[in-house]
Amino acid sequence: MTRINVLSPSLSLVAKLCHPPWLSPAPKTAGKVPWSRAHLCRVPGRGQVWAGRCVGLAGARFHSTASLAASSTPDPENRGEQGRVASRFHKDLVPGQRAGKQIKRPQTQQEEVDRVMAAMQGLFSMKGQDAMEVLISCLPSPVSSTDVLYNLQNLKECGIKGSQIQRIPWIITQPAGKLSEKLVKIMGPYLFRKHHEGLGFCYLSLELISNYQRRFRNESARFSGHPNRIYYLAEKIQVPVELFTERIGKPHKTLTMNIERLDSFIDMLHRYGITPEDIIADLWVFGYCSTRAEDRLRRAAELGCTDLRPWMCRCSDKIFDRFCARYQSGRDLLGEHESVFDFLSERLNCDRSEVERAFQSNIIMQRVHISKFNRILDLLFSEGIPATEIRMCMRIFQYSELRTAARIQELKNVGFFPFPLSILCRTPAQFRSMVQEFKKRKYMDVLQWNGK
Repeated sequence: MTRINVLSPSLSLVAKLCHPPWLSPAPKTAGKVPWSRAHLCRVPGRGQVWAGRCVGLAGARFHSTASLAASSTPDPENRGEQGRVASRFHKDLVPGQRAGKQIKRPQTQQEEVDRVMAAMQGLFSMKGQDAMEVLISCLPSPVSSTDVLYNLQNLKECGIKGSQIQRIPWIITQPAGKLSEKLVKIMGPYLFRKHHEGLGFCYLSLELISNYQRRFRNESARFSGHPNRIYYLAEKIQVPVELFTERIGKPHKTLTMNIERLDSFIDMLHRYGITPEDIIADLWVFGYCSTRAEDRLRRAAELGCTDLRPWMCRCSDKIFDRFCARYQSGRDLLGEHESVFDFLSERLNCDRSEVERAFQSNIIMQRVHISKFNRILDLLFSEGIPATEIRMCMRIFQYSELRTAARIQELKNVGFFPFPLSILCRTPAQFRSMVQEFKKRKYMDVLQWNGK
């Protein structure tokens, strides 16, 4: 039978679909919704639908309008953002057709977003802003809002916390039937003890999960103290199992590698002071040559680098050589100074605290290399700009050296010199407008002088 995708039904219609007649009559307000398949939920303790025939299970709980709609509503201040999200959320929120008849969409896109937001806030006690960030990160959504609501309810009943959904928001955008099957599958033998520990494994297909289950069963004797190698590797890296599982989805082939090689690689990363958080953030590193990785970490450590990262082990030679050159040049420029703050405070004749305040309010400046600070300072001082003006407009460091030099030259060419340093930080349109305004005033002054 052809599947008819009825998109975004209202919660009253969801109650009609999911409320069995033997519990209580369906709400009279619930209209008939054409649906070619029933939602399957194979989480133990829930109702199941087989071949279109409902079977009651002990302790079965069905999602009614009250259970899906949260008691809280989205924060009013998020309404503007919700409106923008609503225009992108579910591109399939349009009337469907069946047998030549048009199915009316019972609610607006904004109402869809409100219901999903309310469910996240009510079920997981999320703040409005956190729920909105989860929703935005899921765009464009490959499933209907009905599936999202079912997924949220299923995750809640499995004991999943809102903080975990915030880390892996893709979990709520899986087809509801598939996710229900996966939530049952990951609790099988040789897999996971609890749902939250194996939730990240739901990124894989059911076929892949089954393949890894067979692999874990075959090697179970080697990890007698652990359910499988995932628990062993998480303990070896020194991170919680759920964090490791959430990161293993894409680089899952790491789970097929020789365990002795992985042990040696992890020991080497720990030996060079790489933190567990950095290791699980870049599990791709285990697919690269361990000997070459150790050579690079040794080279970076010999330069004096104390913030070693896994990307250094797997980047191209060109990028790594550039990093080493930049780090060495930075060390040379610092000289006896302990940090960039000390270097800038000396060149600008000010207290270190003043430089630190400027950095705290400007994230871009925190990523600028010391060599760029040095070049821009040399440029500004050579043009006669005093340190007092630079201290009043430190955001000049976040812009390109070539752009700054070109603007200074343009201002000098039209006679606009000296000038407020903030002009160099204007947008291109604002800068052109200010230059044209100066030219116009200058021309009018010339006409007035000639008239006299």
